[in-house]
Amino acid sequence: MAAIYTVYTSPTHPPIPNHLPTLIVTPHGQPSNILYSYLHTNFNSENYLLTPSPQGDLCVAKLFPPRANAAPGKGAASDPGHSSSSSRVVRCEASRNLKWSITNTGVLSPIYKLALPSPDSADLPLFQISKPNPNAAFWSMFYFAYAGHNIPPKRIEFGKIQKNPPGPNGGGTRISITGKTPEEKAVWQTLGEGNEDCVEWVVLCAALNLLDDEIIKAAEKNGPPPGPPSTQSAPAAGPGPGPGGRPAPVALRDPGPQPMPGAGGPAPPGGFRSNSAPIPPGGQGRGMPPPNAMGRGGMPPPGQGRGMYPPGGPGGAPPPQGYMPPGPGRGGPPPPAGYGRGGPPPQGQPRRF
Repeated sequence: MAAIYTVYTSPTHPPIPNHLPTLIVTPHGQPSNILYSYLHTNFNSENYLLTPSPQGDLCVAKLFPPRANAAPGKGAASDPGHSSSSSRVVRCEASRNLKWSITNTGVLSPIYKLALPSPDSADLPLFQISKPNPNAAFWSMFYFAYAGHNIPPKRIEFGKIQKNPPGPNGGGTRISITGKTPEEKAVWQTLGEGNEDCVEWVVLCAALNLLDDEIIKAAEKNGPPPGPPSTQSAPAAGPGPGPGGRPAPVALRDPGPQPMPGAGGPAPPGGFRSNSAPIPPGGQGRGMPPPNAMGRGGMPPPGQGRGMYPPGGPGGAPPPQGYMPPGPGRGGPPPPAGYGRGGPPPQGQPRRF
């Protein structure tokens, strides 16, 4: 039930002016085996989590962060204490009519709270992401489990987000779900039986949103905040592929947005489809499971319950300008070789953690 991912800046997606860089998610130690791509469109206000498939990249989740200029004269959503509450909520949706939100409630340092909307009551909490202290080198992912009447809820840490050490097989940012104890494994049942892949999307979207905020923070510290969107192309300033074609790593202190030509293209439509188990209605299966809940014994195989319409939509609308997803027969360069023992498994082979 443990899962470890690594996030890099994509070496194959060209930068787009006024957009954050495209990120890729791989199994830890297999940088050429891309599980997901995280694409930013519409000036970072519509972002897409895509997964490769024989038919092309399929959209599995969408994020709608507030626009950076939504509150004139105020800081970005990642800047605690300097933005309104409405500008600190990221709306998210995926297949099976799954919708959730990510809200930054921190004051001295960011605290990200994930919740499911509830029409008849307060939002149902999923889990949180924050640093143990403002100077910590990692972020903790945790939830609170009911401990009994008049007893404070128990804090269950089930994962971490931290920088990988540099080295030939290092770099990037690691997202780990530990899965050591029954309480840690119970996070996979957060959305009910048969929806472990949805839990993966929720966790990864939360981590990628956090990385976006850290990239924006670093850019604001290294230079003046970005102005209003323009149609002029700015020179590319981001890291390119590393030695031997290896993806450039994404750290929690990334150099910032990487401008490039092709901005303003149409955003992909948001059609979803899936034949997997539905998200259970009401409160059952939507809040955190009890401490004795167990997982199902592993991550779902790729392609199962993850298929949705490609970013171009069922009608075949063109993808955003400047975006050419890599893949067989699609014009992208082949992934770098020579990593791991005998190379990473092909896309159709089950993932192992």
